[in-house]
Amino acid sequence: MKRFLLYLLLFQATCVSAQTGGAYLKCFDNSSSRTIEGMNIQLFSDSFCAEGFTTYDGSLILRDLPVGELTVWIQNDDFSKTFSASIFIQENQLLSSVFFIDSSFLQVKSKNNVNTEKFLSSGQNGIQQKMETGLFDYGSLPIQEIHMVTCMARRPILGFSNGNAMTSSIIREDISRLPARSVNGIASTVGGVTTTEETGDLHFRGSRANDVAYYVDGMRVRNVDAVSKGSIDNVTVLNGGIPANYGDVTGGVIRIETKSYTQGKQIEPRIRKSKKQVEPKLLPPEKNYDAFLPIYENDFLSPLTHPNSTFGIDIDQASWSYVKNQMLNHLPVARDAVKLEEMINSFDYEMNEQATNELVNVSIERLACAWNKEHELVKVHLKAQDLPKDLPRKQHNFVFLIDVSGSMSSSDRLPLLVQGMKEFVKTLQANDRVAIVTYAGTSGVVLEPTLCNEKSIIMNALDNLTSGGSTNGIGGIETAYKLAKQHYDPELNNRIILATDGDFNVGINAPGDLEKYIEQQRGQGIYLTALGFGMGNYKNSTLETLADKGDGNHFYINSLEESQRVLVNDIGNLLNLARDVKLNVEFNPNLVKTYRLIGYENRLLKAQDFIDDTKDGGEMGYGHEVTAVYEIERGTASNVETHFVQATSTIATNELAFVKLRYKPFEEKESIERRIVLSQDAPLLKDELLNLVVGFGLQLRDSAFKGTQTLEELKEQAKLYEPKNFEEKELVQFVLKYQ
Repeated sequence: MKRFLLYLLLFQATCVSAQTGGAYLKCFDNSSSRTIEGMNIQLFSDSFCAEGFTTYDGSLILRDLPVGELTVWIQNDDFSKTFSASIFIQENQLLSSVFFIDSSFLQVKSKNNVNTEKFLSSGQNGIQQKMETGLFDYGSLPIQEIHMVTCMARRPILGFSNGNAMTSSIIREDISRLPARSVNGIASTVGGVTTTEETGDLHFRGSRANDVAYYVDGMRVRNVDAVSKGSIDNVTVLNGGIPANYGDVTGGVIRIETKSYTQGKQIEPRIRKSKKQVEPKLLPPEKNYDAFLPIYENDFLSPLTHPNSTFGIDIDQASWSYVKNQMLNHLPVARDAVKLEEMINSFDYEMNEQATNELVNVSIERLACAWNKEHELVKVHLKAQDLPKDLPRKQHNFVFLIDVSGSMSSSDRLPLLVQGMKEFVKTLQANDRVAIVTYAGTSGVVLEPTLCNEKSIIMNALDNLTSGGSTNGIGGIETAYKLAKQHYDPELNNRIILATDGDFNVGINAPGDLEKYIEQQRGQGIYLTALGFGMGNYKNSTLETLADKGDGNHFYINSLEESQRVLVNDIGNLLNLARDVKLNVEFNPNLVKTYRLIGYENRLLKAQDFIDDTKDGGEMGYGHEVTAVYEIERGTASNVETHFVQATSTIATNELAFVKLRYKPFEEKESIERRIVLSQDAPLLKDELLNLVVGFGLQLRDSAFKGTQTLEELKEQAKLYEPKNFEEKELVQFVLKYQ
């Protein structure tokens, strides 16, 4: 009864509390990648204003920001110049946004009044020739001061659905060949769209000039004059059938996506050698167009105002595979490529075994926290049953959906894909069935469902695949689902295995549209596994959306060994045991002041969704293990009191945390719920591996929550750790080499 009364009070307190979030902002010099200290940043809306200055590491954290769109102002030292941008704040989460100084907008003034451009163009002492050959001593240049800087935000904020709109897309390869220097000039290459010579205004046939809505990375803006051609990834023009989510638009819509930000800390520049050069000349890194969904990191919350932490589990491991691949190739790692839950779930942890006949076992532990000594960790660990040795596995009914577009031509894409699939087919049983659907500009069925007692037919179909053309991804997905439904058998394991780099440039290509289509297919007994290939153009954002909404999982394949591990060694990746797996965790406000869920940002659910069996959770296969980690601050949570509500915790218990697990056994409609309690008297254990994995992930993300642990301290921790297997040995090596 006491618990019920407390929860009632907490619910009332939550209702009266304002919805707020936070922002972790950072400023970089675009030419040197150095952070900028002392930049004045202001965030404001019609009824709100907050400001601050970046610290020594170029960062500024602002909390208690109202949820919704805010305008960002960044000013130089003497407040004479201002740049504005827009960001979107989400409830209870911390937006990480990076701003670059664009060197093309720099205005410099020499201390000794020497005109630098004239100095360089004069040819004095062969300066120009020496610069071109790499022999010029830059120390001899006049000293310069930055007089004004212009900052540009390069970060996706929101996505919008195109619905059935008439769209045309101009991709970066086409944009690079266009003489046009502006967004309007690029958009005017589409039929029915023109620019006014006198003013440069955009005009859509059938509407008035200036009746155009502009969106930059999903955020509506008034003009796009400050968006340089070099920063644009692609431009989409909607000139008919515009959906309502774009507002009341009487003309057209121009949607611009800019290049995503990557941290350049671990890049090793390529060196071009020449006999004429005394010193090697460093080349800039190749451009990277890999795309990831933006991550709003979970913030610390009070158990009083936020008593329930509810989310669907995630067994994907693509993030760690991608991060390793980037580091092995001495390439930078995008901040949003680092998904902490996927890194955590790429390793095996010891579990307190409990005698149970449940399909999914659950344990909970207290752990020491290495990156913040004053805090503790709470680890929730799930373990699905292994496939019983005396139980024959279900026969597979697979549809291989293979991207054969032009972007898949390189050796790390279609050739690797075919080789991996052929090795996988060799392991299938005679009664398993395989069909093959391909897609490029159009989609088609290459191989009707074929029993694996005729593997030579399947092998020949794979050998005959060639790449070329554009990528009609949605057409391929529709064909694959249609084929899977035609040959659906409830007694079999029905699954589509999608293999692509995710670069859909024909048909429906917005994650929101794909999400809507895939959601319509889920719940029909057909599951989806998404395999990502390639680097430099890998669209994790698309594949993650497909896997999450298709009752499936997502992996990144960069080698034949990784393909073998995902498709052959781990049967649970292709054979489900439980679906709609959800966790709800509550912390005692008398013992926990604040808590933070590490990762799972795109899997969060409302508290009421936990018992709603229509709400999607995660899927677990045979033998799968899932780990969720909370960082907690011990103490007493602050009470929320108003004139009308007095919220006071009266629980007299030593329960530190209360965990509820809910899932549906495979093929059943009713959910099973389990409950487990963690006592504050439970021993405080040390999990060196988990601390090393999370600590490294926080460093890779340059997270606002990386605590007091320095990179040097993390490396010392890695040196002391004794790896138990190859995966852990790899982790230690990557930590020690990280710069």
